[in-house]
Amino acid sequence: MMMKHLFIFAGACLLMQNTIAQQAAPLPATKNKFVVVAHRGNHVDMPENTVAAITATIQCGADYTELDLRTTKDGQLVLMHDATVDRMTNGKGKIADLTWAEVKQLKINSKDGKDYRVPTFAEALLASKGKVNIYLDFKDADVAETWKQIQAAAMEKQIVVYLNSKQQYKSWRKTAPQMPLMTSVPEEVTTPAQLNYLLDNITIAVLDNVTDSAMLAVTRQHGVAVWLDAQTPSEGPATWNAVLSKGVQGMQSDHPEALVSYLKKNNMRDGGNGAALPAAASSSRYITLRNVPYGDAGEDNTLDAYLPENHSANTKIIVYLHGGGWTGGDKKEFPQQLIEELAGKLHYGVVSMNYRLIRDHQNIYPAQLDDVKKALAFISSKSQKLQFDGNQFALIGGSAGAYLAMQYAYAYDSLRQVKTVVDLWGPTDFTDKKARQENKDADEKVTRLLGEPDPAAKIAFDASPYYQLTKASGVPTILFHGGQDPLVDVNQAKKLHEKLTSLNIPTQFELYPTEKHGMGLTASMDVFAKVISWLKQYYPAE
Repeated sequence: MMMKHLFIFAGACLLMQNTIAQQAAPLPATKNKFVVVAHRGNHVDMPENTVAAITATIQCGADYTELDLRTTKDGQLVLMHDATVDRMTNGKGKIADLTWAEVKQLKINSKDGKDYRVPTFAEALLASKGKVNIYLDFKDADVAETWKQIQAAAMEKQIVVYLNSKQQYKSWRKTAPQMPLMTSVPEEVTTPAQLNYLLDNITIAVLDNVTDSAMLAVTRQHGVAVWLDAQTPSEGPATWNAVLSKGVQGMQSDHPEALVSYLKKNNMRDGGNGAALPAAASSSRYITLRNVPYGDAGEDNTLDAYLPENHSANTKIIVYLHGGGWTGGDKKEFPQQLIEELAGKLHYGVVSMNYRLIRDHQNIYPAQLDDVKKALAFISSKSQKLQFDGNQFALIGGSAGAYLAMQYAYAYDSLRQVKTVVDLWGPTDFTDKKARQENKDADEKVTRLLGEPDPAAKIAFDASPYYQLTKASGVPTILFHGGQDPLVDVNQAKKLHEKLTSLNIPTQFELYPTEKHGMGLTASMDVFAKVISWLKQYYPAE
């Protein structure tokens, strides 16, 4: 069986920076309801990952040819499962260390002794176009170049991409958001609740390692297909029946011709095993307003709003401020599941806003806080017309956005509209020499924000929530932080929590000893639950 790396979403769930759940792209069309995937092409008689194996896949009637993509030293996209050419060819060395001129001279080892060569991706696309879909195992290649070649071949609707890393997910979503993606469920996802949480926050068309009946029920609820791997040394009817009994939508095989024949013989090629996949149902019970301008700084001054269908003059508003080191990030990072919970179920109004980012030394502090003030004033001005409470807010921020939420609440909220703050691993003290000078990345980010490198400078003091917090300015604040955060030292949260406590301001500090900057899946679910609990106590929806 092909061993695949699990797709580890270290922060692809709650408030992971720049990971965005989007509308799922449809899978390529197939004439058969039950999908058969030829593993590395139909390589029973032909060498794997060759044009000949693709041709054999077409001839045997499989729906997909699974191909492995890598990049040569000089950027040529080629098919090869292994990182090296040693097993498959008469050469040696890593694909990444060989030029295309060197790779194309290699002869692929074969049973029949014929002359087979390593194909380019363009050759594979040409061989497949209009004849068979491609399940592209994205081993090590450039996303932009891959997408460029797919478009050039007009093959956008014939490919699903299998992902091997979190970064690949982010890159594909950014470069080609319409591309259907496939991966494995991370090892840490072991319960239906965790899988439901994951699928609420990422957009995946297919999973390949779900066998538990309760977990499969979750995939069906989300409209996510499951194609199980059947390729084993003993692959045959017993293996296939075990897969078919799960009620999944497809199977990958080392013997696709025999599998297709078996399915036809038993009237299962058309989904006769009960594997039909329903469309994912939407649980939305809120109105969505996107890209609403609140200022004159273009996209940087826009917001997305989500109002419950039955909103009224008493509907309270929660505002989210994204992370990204004040130079990146976007309002779209706010997780869909949290929107569903807050706006769809608990009946809060939710706003996720952009603010001016630092570019070429422009928009330095306090531009971002001026934008928060401007956005809250804009939201308040629409309260009577749209029917919601525009006089009070809860602020939730992630990383750089958490800093803005705290600093605004403690130093800029002259109208005292902010009733509570949720701090998700944000910095609190820019004068902390240890946290800055021993962390080059953090220091550079703060220096860009303040326009001042000296931690002892007055602006570092004035811009620090820790020093702006007073008994009069403080609001109930819950802080979440990873004990091994390499970017924002955990002592930043500890110090602020201690000061809040000393001032008798309601506070809660949630420490996750093994987490870094952001949270993994299990920790994210705990953060999610505690954010909801905190809001219910200190900023109840009704």
